[in-house]
Amino acid sequence: MRRAKAALLVAFLVSAPTITSAQSLRGAQEWLPPGSLSLDALSLHPREALEGGEAPSFYVALGRLAFRSPDILGGTARKAGLSCHACHTNGYSNTDFFIPGLSDRPGHVDVTHSFWNVRADDRRDNPLAIPSLRGVKTKERLGQDLGATSLREFTRRVIVVDFAGDEPEPVLLDALVAYQEALRPVPLVDEPVSLEQDMRDILHHLDALALPLSEEDAALAARMATMIRGQLGFIDERFPDDEAMRDVHAILADWSRALANIADLAENDDWPAARSALATLRTAVADPPPVFADQAPLSLYNPIRLKAWLSKPIR
Repeated sequence: MRRAKAALLVAFLVSAPTITSAQSLRGAQEWLPPGSLSLDALSLHPREALEGGEAPSFYVALGRLAFRSPDILGGTARKAGLSCHACHTNGYSNTDFFIPGLSDRPGHVDVTHSFWNVRADDRRDNPLAIPSLRGVKTKERLGQDLGATSLREFTRRVIVVDFAGDEPEPVLLDALVAYQEALRPVPLVDEPVSLEQDMRDILHHLDALALPLSEEDAALAARMATMIRGQLGFIDERFPDDEAMRDVHAILADWSRALANIADLAENDDWPAARSALATLRTAVADPPPVFADQAPLSLYNPIRLKAWLSKPIR
């Protein structure tokens, strides 16, 4: 029975035109079976509440970026564009998360399955409820471990064992722990997914990128630039591929290329130019051209447009 489920799941994924991210619109529509996506799940998300508010430490800011990036995972999860954020949106449990063959109901998933990591397969159908990470630093037991496990070791295990990722760099592991520990255990309050918030997030990510550039850490700067480019991609897909949105797509592509250039400059030890390029990019993102505001009501940030887009058959 389990092998049949896995075969059906693989067939479903292979038949999808492209798979980007279960937290992205196109990827989510292709990843989940028809009827399992709700409008609310894609147009609303829990309000984030972090200790330190809008001015977190560098480690929290880096962890927040990594938490949203598929790059830290491996195997199928990375190929599918999944991130920690996909299951634990802003630190809360994503009760709408569902994968056919691995979930028995929304908000549950089997993470000890060969689909994620052959070596970690426990050969049992055991979808478990996705937990909230709010207040995780006060918990003695993490995940399904019978004994106490440090948050750092638990996070590493999820990346390397559950999702077949590479050993995370120590700074990334430290940052992911710092971000999770900063998640405040507050009541869930939903708010609209918006272009304004996504753009503010990009600004926060760019502000964090300034530190490895000032410390002249080329490896970390390149890693962060790649992850930020992925976040720009999530914004890009909220704007349909039509002529009216052409300028928005072009600007986002320019910003993505600017990040790639910053990484190249850092790797070539041209630090003044890299820092100057970052400052220029940040100014552009902080004051985007009017076309963004003009087209946002016609984009998939608009729940009415999103509902119509979701009703279309997958091509």
